[in-house]
Amino acid sequence: MKGQDQACETETFLLIPHTVTALAELAAGPDQYLVSVDAEPKGAAKIWFDRAARNPFGGAGCVHIRYFEEQLIPLELWDDTVGIWDALLDAMEGFLATGVGRGNFSPEFSLVGSIHAASFSAHGVSHQVDPLELIPAVLDGAQRYFSWIENMVGRSYPEIIERIQTMTVSLNSFSPTRAVTKESHPRA
Repeated sequence: MKGQDQACETETFLLIPHTVTALAELAAGPDQYLVSVDAEPKGAAKIWFDRAARNPFGGAGCVHIRYFEEQLIPLELWDDTVGIWDALLDAMEGFLATGVGRGNFSPEFSLVGSIHAASFSAHGVSHQVDPLELIPAVLDGAQRYFSWIENMVGRSYPEIIERIQTMTVSLNSFSPTRAVTKESHPRA
């Protein structure tokens, strides 16, 4: 979701059916071919149902992760958005458990390093990231997306919601507790 002071933002887009005939077209003007699940939830749901009536997956699209305004996932990685989010969650989950997380998506997502510095890779392109910025944004984006699916599409993924909640608890054990001092409170 877009925010002014966020280091990392996520957004899910569905591909408008029958619009892209070449990848170069999508790269040149993504706004013409994509509908944001966050910004246009009803329009995205309409696209989902329209596509699902003709194809096995209604959620063809892409996930954007912007880290300090740099796009971490290339536009050409469009696929079923449920699968993309599942692969991203696999990478985050593995990283939190072992410091090495890999997605089940091809081309594979990965997050490797320590809780203080890591490398996120998608489609062979790596970026240095702060996992304490990236992971919460990914978990928040996944939560928003799967809530949208449940509320607007009528599908439920309780196992994925449970994974998100478990990772959030795990991540909180790494996040430093912020002390609040008297000086940080406004004076009456």
